[in-house]
Amino acid sequence: MIFVALAASPILYVIYNLYSKYNNVYKKYQDVFSGYEMKDTPETEDPITLELTAGSFPSWLNGIMYRVGPGKFNIKQDDGSTLVIKHAFDGLSFMHRFRIDGTTQTLKYNSRCLAKSMEKDLAQNSFKGLIFFGFIPVLSFSRWLYHFWARLDQYVLRPRSRASNKADGHNVGVTVTPNFPLPSKWEKNNQSVLVSKTDANILQKIHAETLVPEKVFTYTTYDTKLKGQLSAAHHQSDPDTKEIFNFTLSYNPKPRLIVFSTSEAGKVTVLADFTQRTDKSNFQAPYIHSFWLTKNYVIIPESPLIYKDKGINMLLNGNIISSMTWEKNSPTYFHVISRNGAGLVASIPGPAFFTFHVSNAFETADPATGDIILTLDCASFSDGNIVNQVHKFGASHYKGPDHTPKPSSEFNGTAYPPPRHVDFGDLNRYKLNLTQSKHISTDLMCKNLEFPRINQAFAGNANNRFVYGCELLGFTEKRDETNRIVKVDIDTGAITYYGDEGFYCSEPIFVPNPEGTREDDGVLLSLVNNFDCCYLIILDATTLTELARFKIGQFTAVTFHGSYVDHEFESININ
Repeated sequence: MIFVALAASPILYVIYNLYSKYNNVYKKYQDVFSGYEMKDTPETEDPITLELTAGSFPSWLNGIMYRVGPGKFNIKQDDGSTLVIKHAFDGLSFMHRFRIDGTTQTLKYNSRCLAKSMEKDLAQNSFKGLIFFGFIPVLSFSRWLYHFWARLDQYVLRPRSRASNKADGHNVGVTVTPNFPLPSKWEKNNQSVLVSKTDANILQKIHAETLVPEKVFTYTTYDTKLKGQLSAAHHQSDPDTKEIFNFTLSYNPKPRLIVFSTSEAGKVTVLADFTQRTDKSNFQAPYIHSFWLTKNYVIIPESPLIYKDKGINMLLNGNIISSMTWEKNSPTYFHVISRNGAGLVASIPGPAFFTFHVSNAFETADPATGDIILTLDCASFSDGNIVNQVHKFGASHYKGPDHTPKPSSEFNGTAYPPPRHVDFGDLNRYKLNLTQSKHISTDLMCKNLEFPRINQAFAGNANNRFVYGCELLGFTEKRDETNRIVKVDIDTGAITYYGDEGFYCSEPIFVPNPEGTREDDGVLLSLVNNFDCCYLIILDATTLTELARFKIGQFTAVTFHGSYVDHEFESININ
């Protein structure tokens, strides 16, 4: 017995040191998120009809807007306590459905939590296999050891999806895509398809009317070659070929990126599979939320915001941010993958930046040399601070004194404590000479813009002129925090604004006038929170004049992204 105890003590010592490291990370993030709580969104499972609060909107606007995002942050525990999730990205996902009828000037609304079985697990203090984005729950040593082993077994020893195969047993709520192609081996029917996605390799099929989760699956369901823990919440699609494009990303044992296309029938074609850049240096696993698509290429950014430890800290802490680091003095690589069978054709270094959301992209020929020029637009951040700042996303702050502590040190290459989130990144245009494999220029199109959206008919088109998005104005002692909608004219640089003080406008979705002849002839749809009240706002997309307003309820609905289909469920503007 003495021999066994002596032999086991070094192991116990190492394990306890790991737990101590976990506690140190937890304390850092607890400091960041302390004193802040997100509000729950009430479910409206049975559709309700809402009348206009103000204004009117075009009779041609007949369709459905879906929006998805976090909706539940306060989980009642079986022992009577409350588990408070203190990061916006980790709230249990909610889907919102808005059936808009321009003929009757009415709106039918329903919503549903997409992760009710997961909520039950959390209520029982069961986090087995769970990895949050930014939230770290308080755990005793024995509970920490149990969950650490569960994650180690699931993601390293026997890699597989989380044990729960229940359709609502996962948190999948970043983007929502109607008419998403399903795996070819699945039996097809005439039911409208709705799929929710996130930055992990997991998807959730949802009933398009009731919003009841029906199935969870992964890209491996399409093809066994598509292995990897991560993927992009934002896929890309080609309206002509009906293909969708995405990737799977592995961060261990060696960073690996598999880029693929999927046909309308669900058949997969692998376009590239690599662990090295074209200069033979090692690819590092970055955080990739979206990427670009042109007629002949898929372009994926490898920013210096990377998973530095092959995910070890994720396993230790059950938290993604703890494994992210910003590598200063490293470039962002643009990985250019051919859609025509040539694989990875270039890894072009450029200025260091991180992007959550791309805008338009297109390819042209240099008139003097004939070189292929790639033009890539996106909302760009110059460092990695944003991933620690977004824990308060979606909830406005009243005017008043600023008590945010100033950054005094660094943690994982980013400022700590995180500076207060007072603005977004910039809308930048990156130009690459693909023929010479070099970055040409970076042009600023608009400062302080996120969630860029365009008229989707102009995707991949060099003539795209207008970009819509959101601008964040941090609170001051005299002004409530405001997230307003902006319209950028790329040709002239003119910027148009919409948003009352205290409004927190969601990503605007452009819906074109079916009889329109101009790029900006249509309306914008946005879900707007005004502290404890939620509205659907309809704007004239040309002038950003408010046309109509519906009051959805006396609550806050935090959403990330949305999509719109017409009354026949044809895709109009899809994220």
